[in-house]
Amino acid sequence: MTSKRWLCLFFSGVVWMAQSVFAASELPGDKTESPPPSFYKAMKQGWYWYQKEPEKNQGKKSKRKLPKLEDYTTEQLWDMHPDDFQELLNNFMKKAVQTPDEKNVMDYLIVQDIARRKSLAFASVMSYVDQKNQELGTQSVYPATAPGQSALVSMRVREQDETIASGREQFALIMFTRQGCDFCESQKSILDFFINKYAWPVRTVDIDAYPDMGARFDVTMTPTLIMVDKQSGKSIPISVGVISMSDLALKLYRSIRYMRGEITPQQWFMHDFEKGKSNDPLKYTSQIQ
Repeated sequence: MTSKRWLCLFFSGVVWMAQSVFAASELPGDKTESPPPSFYKAMKQGWYWYQKEPEKNQGKKSKRKLPKLEDYTTEQLWDMHPDDFQELLNNFMKKAVQTPDEKNVMDYLIVQDIARRKSLAFASVMSYVDQKNQELGTQSVYPATAPGQSALVSMRVREQDETIASGREQFALIMFTRQGCDFCESQKSILDFFINKYAWPVRTVDIDAYPDMGARFDVTMTPTLIMVDKQSGKSIPISVGVISMSDLALKLYRSIRYMRGEITPQQWFMHDFEKGKSNDPLKYTSQIQ
């Protein structure tokens, strides 16, 4: 029994010494690593779990730089680019609104007065240049006086009537209708006035009875008016639906001039007496350098 006790004590001592040596061999500060978090816990991170990174410089407000009138001369303000001047004027206004003392409001009114004078200078020079170069303005075709406007209307109506009357031998109208079309009946009554005034040939075609004619001119709705050149067979649509007498005359006038090659699509709004003037889009001014 005594020998067994000595053996147990011997082995216990050996184990104790081994543990002491192992503990002494560890570096100071070494810690046992904790096990990694589980997969599901690691997934509960990020924006969708309301975990936002703290904003940088949170709580710090940038100080606005307010303009000072003493930093600018009158010449600098006068010659400043309009975009820069507008921004500066707005900043002076905001400064005066933020701190409405006498100095800030006075500075804003001074800058605003420069803006007013610059606008007046531009308007004055524009009026001067417009008076010297009449072809750059619209006075020759759009008079501002009542007698001039009355004369303008008379010239337009007379030119339209003459052009339409001269085209009745070259052109004709086709009106596409169908049974039960009340709009067609209204358009027919308007065309009666047109025929009595201009003596144009007008042919009425029922689109249901003559579908080939409708397909030829690509007509699917009624009433539809088509102007046809009797010599060349070329055509141009005039209107779809009920059109008034005045609109019919104006559209025929433009279409006749276009079919004759007297105007281009760019000159569609132009009357003949306006050719070469400021209302002619294809007339370039001689003042361009």
